[in-house]
Amino acid sequence: PFPMFVDKSQFTVLKLYRDCLRLADYISTRGGGNASSRVVLRAQVREAFKKNRDEQDPAEVEKQKDAAIRGLSNYMFYEAQRMAGEEDGGANEKDG
Repeated sequence: PFPMFVDKSQFTVLKLYRDCLRLADYISTRGGGNASSRVVLRAQVREAFKKNRDEQDPAEVEKQKDAAIRGLSNYMFYEAQRMAGEEDGGANEKDG
C-alpha cells in the first residue's frame, strides 16, 4: 500500500493520518492479532496526531510529518526485509 520511495510533498496531514491508521490495522491483524490490539494501536496513532493538531508553525508541522513518514517507511523496509527472508528460506538471516 505504501511505495518504498515517496515524494513527501504528496502527503497531506489527513492522508498521512489515514495511512497510519491503515498501517495500525495491518499490524494488528498480523500474527493472529485481536480486536483489542487494533484498538490500542489506532488509539496510539490518534493520540499522536491529536497532540499536534493545534500546531501552527509550518516548520514544526513538516517536522512531525517527516517523523510519521519516516515511521511508515521504516516499517515498510522492515516488512520487505522480513518477506525477502521468508522467500529465500532465511538464507540471509545471521546465525545466532
